[in-house]
Amino acid sequence: MVRLREEDVASLNVRELEAQEYSTEQYDRYDGDIPPAGTELTGYVKRMYWTRSAEKQDGTGNDPMLKILWVAAENEGDLAEFDGCPFWLNAALIAGAKFRWAPFLDNFGISLRAIKARKVDVEDKEDQNGAPIISIDGFHPGEDHDEAWCRIISDQEPYNGIMQARVGTWLPWDVEDEEGELNGDEPYEEDEPYEDEPEPEPEPEPEPPARGRRGTARKAPEGPARPTGARSRTATAGRSPKPAATGTGARKASSAPAPSRRGRRAAASSDEPPF
Repeated sequence: MVRLREEDVASLNVRELEAQEYSTEQYDRYDGDIPPAGTELTGYVKRMYWTRSAEKQDGTGNDPMLKILWVAAENEGDLAEFDGCPFWLNAALIAGAKFRWAPFLDNFGISLRAIKARKVDVEDKEDQNGAPIISIDGFHPGEDHDEAWCRIISDQEPYNGIMQARVGTWLPWDVEDEEGELNGDEPYEEDEPYEDEPEPEPEPEPEPPARGRRGTARKAPEGPARPTGARSRTATAGRSPKPAATGTGARKASSAPAPSRRGRRAAASSDEPPF
């Protein structure tokens, strides 16, 4: 019998390891296929973590980072098979990774200045993913929060030789398309009054809908039914998806009641990639 050498355990920090918290939270297992790149899906930001990127041998890294779990949910037709698919995003808040974090923050109206001002509430104890975020600049992750729901255009990315689901484009839940339609509704056209009839008294504007669990935000309009089935979209097939706005103020105005400040709208598990 041979004992371990001292150098075998020299880097073992018992105090640090004993003090480390961890989570036993289990996500529903997803055994389905990952969606093809260019597929439009609905879902929500399930969890967010405040953490840091891994420190590299050259001394770089250890940068502030958002770790985000988005889950596909409540899709219709053929796309329902992707419900539960997890999409992980590791977004280090550095200039070189702006292409990762800027589209996410812009889509949900989260400000870097608010993060810098520490308008971020986290749980008391960290786990292996970091400090779970309760709210960040007024945004709350989780299925029960309207602002956590949105649409995406999916993408894929290889990791250890296996393709992983990634978010290619973030889209708000409610967006006006190029024809001026909102969520598939026919554009509103005001009828001209008959010449021999007095103009009707203008009706008072309806109260904006209560900010509930999406309400009728994506309810199909009366008339010809909107096709369900597979709605996989690419830039060269069918109508190009409307790109995500570059800021919350960049969305088009609409005569319909304005949606909530952030887009409106179960769960999944996967071996999420390292930082």
